[in-house]
Amino acid sequence: MNHALVAPETQDNPPWYARDSDGSILYSGVPDRLAGHPELARRGIVLDYALKPGVVFESLAKDEGPGDRGFVVKVLDLEDEELEIYERLLSRLDSPQNHTIPCEIVRNGHPMLIMPMLSRMDLVIRRWCKSFGDLADTFYQLVEGVTFLHKHHIVHMDLCFGNVGAALTSPASYHAALQLGRIYIYDFNTSRQFTHGPNSQPAITLPETQTPPPNGLTHFDPYSWDVYCLGVLLNESMDLYAERKPSPPWLLRWYARWLIGNERGCRAVCRCRPTAQTALRVMSVIRWAVYALERCSTVYQTISSALSRAP
Repeated sequence: MNHALVAPETQDNPPWYARDSDGSILYSGVPDRLAGHPELARRGIVLDYALKPGVVFESLAKDEGPGDRGFVVKVLDLEDEELEIYERLLSRLDSPQNHTIPCEIVRNGHPMLIMPMLSRMDLVIRRWCKSFGDLADTFYQLVEGVTFLHKHHIVHMDLCFGNVGAALTSPASYHAALQLGRIYIYDFNTSRQFTHGPNSQPAITLPETQTPPPNGLTHFDPYSWDVYCLGVLLNESMDLYAERKPSPPWLLRWYARWLIGNERGCRAVCRCRPTAQTALRVMSVIRWAVYALERCSTVYQTISSALSRAP
């Protein structure tokens, strides 16, 4: 179906486009059915523009407090698995390993998500990560979150800068479930649920993703694909970090390359890279090593400074 030719009011699934008086699509606009939605009005949420035309909309911060980050509203497509995946993950938010963004499912009319606005992963690297230890902790959280998904046979399928974020300022009262500096994973519209878990799921046809597959492959073990995307994301994160700070330790670079692996185009269960669970165990050791390295460096600098002032 060509969505550009169908008025949003005549269909349930997104995209829900705003229209100009002449019927043309306003790609950055908010459609009337959302602008006047009773559940948004009850919460005092006024949407300002579309982040993803017809699907994701943002309510800008209104300077009500230092942690006011605004809201994001996503219209769910009932032809994919996103609603069911959020239902499962939000019921397990008490688990410290669950890095799903805390959000609310609105069921008055067509299902929607109301989420807090987060800073994207690239901004987390630039603004939050001040040291190698911060970088290692951020990586650990991300791998931990993916491991939790895989433990429950959920594969994200599109891990990238735009689908991972954090709250970098103290959350406002209505975002109280957010934790400052905690990494969150969101956008499960291309995600899948499987009967089989890691090390037993054969390759599937890849959906459209923001990370280009290696060697032009169109089939991938989905769990292994998530780990590959993790490696690419960590590598790109270190490139960003190195633009303004010293280059990250070789151990972190090695780790990203290990996750990316040497892809051989496996049609059965992939053995080209570790599982997320194995990657998490190794990352816990690397995180400790990075902390120890920084601690030793601090002690060395303190002693050197003291000796240089000695008579």
